[in-house]
Amino acid sequence: AAKTAQTSRSPTGLIGDERFHQAAGETMDRRRGSKSKKPRTAAAAAVGPIGDRLTTLPLELRARIVSLLSFREIVQLTTLSRSWRHIHHHTPVVDINLLKLYWDEDVADEDSALAARVALSRRAQDGSASSVETLRLTYVVDDDRLFTDRRMRRHAERIIALADARDVRIHAAHSEDFVQHDWTLDLPPAARHLAVTGSRHLAPAIVGPGAAALRELRLFSLSRSLVLREWPHLPSLRSLGLNGVIVEAPFAPGSWCPLLEELAMIDCDIEQARVDIRLPWLRSLDMDAVDVRPRGKHDGDREPFGFITIDAPMLRNFVMYIDAAGSTTDYKSFTLRALGLRLLCWRNQFAERVVIDVGNPGSVKVGAIRLTTIYYREMECYRKQMMRMLEGLLPDLPPESVADVARPYLEECSDSEDEDDDEPKDRRLTCDLDALMSRHI
Repeated sequence: AAKTAQTSRSPTGLIGDERFHQAAGETMDRRRGSKSKKPRTAAAAAVGPIGDRLTTLPLELRARIVSLLSFREIVQLTTLSRSWRHIHHHTPVVDINLLKLYWDEDVADEDSALAARVALSRRAQDGSASSVETLRLTYVVDDDRLFTDRRMRRHAERIIALADARDVRIHAAHSEDFVQHDWTLDLPPAARHLAVTGSRHLAPAIVGPGAAALRELRLFSLSRSLVLREWPHLPSLRSLGLNGVIVEAPFAPGSWCPLLEELAMIDCDIEQARVDIRLPWLRSLDMDAVDVRPRGKHDGDREPFGFITIDAPMLRNFVMYIDAAGSTTDYKSFTLRALGLRLLCWRNQFAERVVIDVGNPGSVKVGAIRLTTIYYREMECYRKQMMRMLEGLLPDLPPESVADVARPYLEECSDSEDEDDDEPKDRRLTCDLDALMSRHI
């Protein structure tokens, strides 16, 4: 029994004598002022906690990793250790949601918004700090509803100025009612790219030193609910994207962004009788589900309306697209003059009058024209439009010869596979421009 007692193990797994000698050794170490822990080697640090491994990374890499967090969370990291003290001065992305920051748990917290401003101010004053590449900012742009909203907007304006980011992305918080108040974005000098996402808002007026140097602008909204009533003057703009935008201003981009090279319009309503695109440097144009109709006209009108004129001698790629299931309003007239055109994709959009001038015959190398009968329009109307378009693409051929030349590259078929169905069947007419142009040349 005594032998068993001597060899019994304690809860720590050590034999009684071993526990005694270990405790005695630790006591002596403490008396000498020494530490029992040995310095960790680099190999040990590599397999240590994830926090230790992050700390060993270069500052620039750590800053990019933590940029996935909100700016408030990044500032909180500064309390970890000396190595993290100024991490918020080097993150390339600053993400601030004033709506969440200001109304945390349904209680107005202005101190959090002020703290974000202070942190950005100190970063701007730090000569060793990195410049902000991207600013993501969410706030309420309607400053007439609540006093707190007006203060939030002032915080937002100051944050935009302090960040001085090259890429500015603004999310205008959703409003239950349509916000008809004008609001302004004062861009800092470094701004080159601007994206605004909003719903049931007016598009902002773009001013400030960054407006004159802005090169890319994106306006995005769901369900066509961002209204643009006046075009900003952006003399250096190269790329413009409109998605879900209602354009009430006259559409003549050559007067306010003459250097534009890329223009994309998706799910847009242009409430004007005419669209006049005359841009000498335009190279790419995408019109996807674009309605052109004067204010007061509605979808029930059967007569086509809307005049589109495109004069872009440097245009290389042109896409006019609409899904057959959701046709936009037909056009009264469509005119395209693009002497450098190489790609043409046209799908399901009808115009009573079509004029296409591509300069040299066979200049278009890639693309297709697809026309599908939709609602009340018959296939014969689409055949006539197809021939008018091909006459413009093959200017060296007599008009009476175009149909014979193009016939081998035309395909007409039914979209319905059920021939016994009593429902009207849509017919589709397609021209393979790749094959036609290569054969003709």
